[in-house]
Amino acid sequence: MISVKGLTKKYSDLTALNGVSFDIPAGEICGYIGTNGAGKSTTVKILTGVLDYDSGSAEVCGIDVRKDPVAVKRIVGYVPETPNLFNSLSPRELISFLGRARSMDDTTVKKRLGNFAELFGFTDMLELPVGSLSKGNKQKVLITSALIHNPEVIFLDEPLNGLDANSIFAFQDLVSHLVSLGKTILYCSHLLNTVEKVSSKIILLDKGSVVMDIRTSDLKNLDNFTDLEGLFRNLKEESESGTVSYENLFG
Repeated sequence: MISVKGLTKKYSDLTALNGVSFDIPAGEICGYIGTNGAGKSTTVKILTGVLDYDSGSAEVCGIDVRKDPVAVKRIVGYVPETPNLFNSLSPRELISFLGRARSMDDTTVKKRLGNFAELFGFTDMLELPVGSLSKGNKQKVLITSALIHNPEVIFLDEPLNGLDANSIFAFQDLVSHLVSLGKTILYCSHLLNTVEKVSSKIILLDKGSVVMDIRTSDLKNLDNFTDLEGLFRNLKEESESGTVSYENLFG
C-alpha cells in the first residue's frame, strides 16, 4: 500500500532523507518515530505529493507520487504537523468547500461533519470563524478535514497537538476503528507509548536514515526492552556524546 525505496531528499547542504526504504502493507498502522529533524515530516510531505525528492521512489496504492501527485492527493487523508486552515471560514464552510473540491455529495458531507463534530465536541462551533477557535479545536477541524472523504490511506503527523484528554481518547478509538476497516496509516508522533499501543509496526528514523524497522509484537524480544520510550531513550543516548549534564545546566 505504501512503498518507499532509496528515498533521498536534500535541502542545500542538509540531507533530510538518506536512502530511506520501507513498506507498509494495506490495513496496517505504522508508527514512524524519530527526533526533531530526523526526516519524518519530509517523508510524509513526499508521500502526500506535497514535496518532490531527489532520488529513489515512492508509491501509494501503486501510484507513483512524483508522476501523479494529484491522484495521490485524491486517495489520501493528511493531518500535517502545522495546520494551514482558512481562518475566515467557519468549520461548516471549510468542510463543505473541501467536500465539493473532492466531488462529494453535500448531504454526505453535512452528515459526516455532524458526526465528527459530535465525536470531538465542537458542534456549537460550526458557524464560528476557524481563526477564532482555540488550538485544540482547530486541530479537531483539521482532523475532520483529513478524514471527511473516508480515505484508504491516512498520514498523521503529530495529530494530537493541542487536543484535550477526552479528544485524545476519542481520536485513539477512532484510529483503532479505522484500522479495523482496513485503512493504512502512517502515524508520526513524539508520544511514543501511544504509538506503541496502536501500531502494528515501528520504523525509527535517525538523521534521515532508517535505524529500525520492526513488528511491534517483536519489540519484546529485544534485549532489555521495557517499552518504546525506553528503547528510544537508549538509542538516543548511544548516538550522542558531549551532552551537558543537568548538574551543570545552569553553571
